[in-house]
Amino acid sequence: MSASRTPTAADGAAAAPPAPRLTGSRLLIVALSVVLLVQGLFVISYVGALHKPQPHNLPFGVVGSPALTAAVDKQFSLRAKTYADETAAKRAIDERNIYGALVTDASGMTLLVAPAASNGVATALTAAFTAAAAATGQKLAVVQVHSLPSGDRAGVVPFLVTMALVIGGYLSATIATTLGGTATLHRRAPLLAGVAVVGALLTDLIAGPLLGGIPSGHFLELWGIFAFLMLAVAFATAALQKLFGAGGTLIVIVVFVIFGAPSAGGSLARPFLPGFWGTIGPFLPPGAGTTAIRNTIYFSGNGIAQALIVLAAYLVVGAAVVFGIRRRSTPQSIDVATDVETAGAAVVVV
Repeated sequence: MSASRTPTAADGAAAAPPAPRLTGSRLLIVALSVVLLVQGLFVISYVGALHKPQPHNLPFGVVGSPALTAAVDKQFSLRAKTYADETAAKRAIDERNIYGALVTDASGMTLLVAPAASNGVATALTAAFTAAAAATGQKLAVVQVHSLPSGDRAGVVPFLVTMALVIGGYLSATIATTLGGTATLHRRAPLLAGVAVVGALLTDLIAGPLLGGIPSGHFLELWGIFAFLMLAVAFATAALQKLFGAGGTLIVIVVFVIFGAPSAGGSLARPFLPGFWGTIGPFLPPGAGTTAIRNTIYFSGNGIAQALIVLAAYLVVGAAVVFGIRRRSTPQSIDVATDVETAGAAVVVV
């Protein structure tokens, strides 16, 4: 007679049936609910950020009398800083500390604006100061510093290039994760790096020499920044996908694209964005990338340190997760719900 064995918790766990998976109409309802959620967030972010642009403490320089600046500030919300002379004010514009300056001296009043920093801000400052000067019967000369080239009259090419690289980075990580088969993320990492280098080169060639959207003279620097940005997004995406599966892809879309794009300072400068978007913008890849690329092209690389640190943080933390966290080695069956969610997420952005 064989001895009986007392059942253990491990036996119960082994005998437990597999967790039910969503199928059929339930899966369809969940997938469509995700689409509606993403659509709602898209409307909230883009309309909320861009529907009513208003200046908030716009950094501005003053040389000489502040009277006209004070008059404009009543309706424009300037954060004025006094400079000793016109040279100091221009240096502050060069270093991306201010968006423009009013210089008042014996020869009259001159408004300095920098369309390359933000064409919208330059236009708004010109209109506001011209109207204020006319109302007081004063003459005002408007001088552009860091003007925009013919290939980028609206000043949005840095932002558009940035979003192309962000989408390329997240799609490369998503495709590598979805179609990589049994290859580990450790093995896919060199492939993601290679794709980033090639993708950056193609972007540099197309936006620059081919289309003329980027003026010549910064090809190598931009190639490096483009690759850095794309790789940072790719590793951040791979890390989120490793931690959360297909949900990580959705997080990337919501954070990097839906909230990152309107807060990047591309179509509207950050002082014109509502507080939430203006606050998060510099700390997301689209905002950091736009700043680094714009300032490299038009401001000799001034003011890009914070942007590069932000991108480095995404790259380092993402790489740490990719190389440092291991999943369970138990075989997993194909999860239809996961595949649907990943595919749906890619369709939303494209």
